[in-house]
Amino acid sequence: MADDEVQETEAITESQAEIAPAKVTPLDPPKYEIRPKLGEKFQADNVREIIIQIMQEQLMGRVYRVDQAPHWAKMIANGVRSKVEDLGMKRYKIMAQTTIMEMKGAGAKCAQRCIWDPETDDYAASHYRNDSIFCYTICYGVYMY
Repeated sequence: MADDEVQETEAITESQAEIAPAKVTPLDPPKYEIRPKLGEKFQADNVREIIIQIMQEQLMGRVYRVDQAPHWAKMIANGVRSKVEDLGMKRYKIMAQTTIMEMKGAGAKCAQRCIWDPETDDYAASHYRNDSIFCYTICYGVYMY
């Protein structure tokens, strides 16, 4: 038994001698994007053009119908959101809201209030009107930190 113990200890010391210490390489520092780069900011002018185009495509030549207005509003908001996402603004949360009302001669007031970073976040809005429809669409771009 003593010979077996000696052989095991010799085997352990030989295997320990063969293992070289691991080479430690420092890790790269984390790369957090706190602000969008200059070309990646919210493109309000391009978004406004998209809003106008989508509203005209969906509403031109239509007469207000109370049963179809919710469907039109969803189509416009989803179309605006998907086309704005195709612009490739990284790390932006895109939100679109559309309101469609019947033109009856009455006035309407609307206001939004948001808490955001004015250096990175922005919005674009436009309206469309014909003889029977008034449509207002707004698209927000909020940078996700």
